[in-house]
Amino acid sequence: MQQQIRTLGNRVMMAFARGVLRAVSDSTARQTLQVELLRGELRDGVERMQNYGFTAHPHPGADAAIAFVAGNREQGIALVVDDRRYRLKLQPGEVAMYDDLGNKIQLLRDRVQITAVQALEIVTPNVTIAGNVAITGTLTNNGKDVGSTHTHPGDSGGTTGAPN
Repeated sequence: MQQQIRTLGNRVMMAFARGVLRAVSDSTARQTLQVELLRGELRDGVERMQNYGFTAHPHPGADAAIAFVAGNREQGIALVVDDRRYRLKLQPGEVAMYDDLGNKIQLLRDRVQITAVQALEIVTPNVTIAGNVAITGTLTNNGKDVGSTHTHPGDSGGTTGAPN
């Protein structure tokens, strides 16, 4: 009986582990990881479960929480992968999506803020904006300047002044 209890205790202790991500494979339907666990235990082919509609390709060095089915270290499932090097600091109730470059979508207490470090591209057949729009910089439509410095051909052969 003592041996059975000890065996059960060992399985429970082996059911969860914390590790460091060493490699990611995104070549199959479910992402797989190579994770280094306690005392240099290296596990390959650990499947990473992700929430529907969200996916990420984390960098080596990220932290991972792994569950092992029935305590069998050959059948790991990564439940969570987090990378404290890039995580944003938020106020209670706020939510964000972010990457390692500084791109982010933040649902803040008083606004939704989108930060794109290179460019923001919206691909859609139609866009409707309800409310005021403020633009700093140039505004083009089909390659033509329609911002605050554009001019038009005048009726008498000259050009109009910029809008005021």
